[in-house]
Amino acid sequence: MHKKWTQIAIAIALFAHLPNLVSPTHAKAETYINNRVCPSDFPSLSNALAKDLRDYLNRTYMRLRIKREVMAVSQPELEPLPLAPDQSGDRLPKQIFLSMLERQTGKVATSQRAYWLFVVPTTNGWRLSMAFMRIGQAPPIDVSDGAIADAVSKWLRDYCDPRYQR
Repeated sequence: MHKKWTQIAIAIALFAHLPNLVSPTHAKAETYINNRVCPSDFPSLSNALAKDLRDYLNRTYMRLRIKREVMAVSQPELEPLPLAPDQSGDRLPKQIFLSMLERQTGKVATSQRAYWLFVVPTTNGWRLSMAFMRIGQAPPIDVSDGAIADAVSKWLRDYCDPRYQR
């Protein structure tokens, strides 16, 4: 029994000094991972989102057990469609148009989906306000509560919400 307590005491002493054992390389990796910066202008924000969205959406699909995967994301189109006449353009949400090449997990056949994202600036960074999807010639459907909205919201949180910046 005495030997067991001695082993526990040694383990506690080692854990107390564990921060001193962390290598500088490891500390730099943590700093790099948390060093995310929100792009300062809307075109840069849209391009950065498009660059990372494939990975974010694929992780969302896996987490939600949706058997789809994103193969490619287009460059964003930023030319807005008119939303409401007689309103100031700075008060309207910014619009991002993206298309994605997707497929069922394990299948070869692909489909193209078009997304229309509305984002608004807030005191806590950018926020997704609405999202629509269109497949082929079908009318757009609201996917503001769907996987794409979850992935975009997580990206905006990770990069543009100062509450999550370190």
